[in-house]
Amino acid sequence: MLDLQRLEMGWEDSSRVTRGHFEESTHRVLEAVFRQLHNPKLLLVSVDCVVALEVPLHMPLAFEPMKLRGFLTVVTIGGFLVLAEVVQRLIIVPLAWAGPARKDRVLAVWLRGLASAIIGGVRSVGGGKFAPLPTIPFAPGVLVLMNHQSLLDIPIVVQCVEGGYLRIVTRKRYARGVPAISRLIKLYDFPLVDPTGGMREQVKVLREAARDPRVPIVVYPEGTRSRDGELLPFRRGAVDALLRHRQWKVYLATADGTLPCGRLKDMLNGVQMVDCRVNVSGPFDTPTDPKDFRFWLEEMEGRMRKDLTELRSPAAVSNRTPETHGVETSRAEASKAEPVTERPE
Repeated sequence: MLDLQRLEMGWEDSSRVTRGHFEESTHRVLEAVFRQLHNPKLLLVSVDCVVALEVPLHMPLAFEPMKLRGFLTVVTIGGFLVLAEVVQRLIIVPLAWAGPARKDRVLAVWLRGLASAIIGGVRSVGGGKFAPLPTIPFAPGVLVLMNHQSLLDIPIVVQCVEGGYLRIVTRKRYARGVPAISRLIKLYDFPLVDPTGGMREQVKVLREAARDPRVPIVVYPEGTRSRDGELLPFRRGAVDALLRHRQWKVYLATADGTLPCGRLKDMLNGVQMVDCRVNVSGPFDTPTDPKDFRFWLEEMEGRMRKDLTELRSPAAVSNRTPETHGVETSRAEASKAEPVTERPE
């Protein structure tokens, strides 16, 4: 029979032990509960939070207690995206297509609003921290290369672009089944690539994207999210395809401190540890000779690696202010951006 008095005393004594001991004790208590209850239906567990769990007999005994902030953050953002899907379908899409003259303005406001809501949820509900974001100009022929640590990378780079929106090279699998995001991909005409579909198809998609340089394009040259926050070697495919069809003004966007939101599971367990810092450097001109693409991309990778190291330095963390954080590019500078020229086929 389960000794409820002993269990209750265990919780009362938890205030006198460290957090690590408390969580370890929690696991032992839960294992005892699972072993002794013959018909478990509902279990309320308090570890920084109260979580309701349906506990079938076949459930594994070992699991991590869900943190309240992470759970509430995921629920808040998920609920917002479901609502955003309805608003996007019924209001934003008709507005964008009914008034071509104001389409860019509608798309810019909506995309920045979505990004702001996601970052705001992580900050307000999850307790994450965000340093002031630097600026990337909304100008013709802008190409952004960004490292890829987490689910927050897209809303972060969206917030960095002032006065407009951008197109993000995206995996094809996200074009279906994701509330708000899948329809957004179609609405903004994001270039869709399928890593399993062959390089020829990817080149075709990116060539078409390069033909319209009016809106900045974002590429994650690592090709996948980093699992430990370190910069992965750049993959040449997508960047090469873009470089071959146009000259670009390239900005490097380097983000750090978002690894606690690397995956949905990570967000549940550590959203409060987000300490986002972003640096933007550039613009850099792209080479005119395709023979130089490889060396140029290696140089960009080295610069981004250096920027990431500087973001992690104690001096950068202690001295970071809105005036010195990242590379601030004003709208005036953006308006002076040089016109871009398309490469001959």
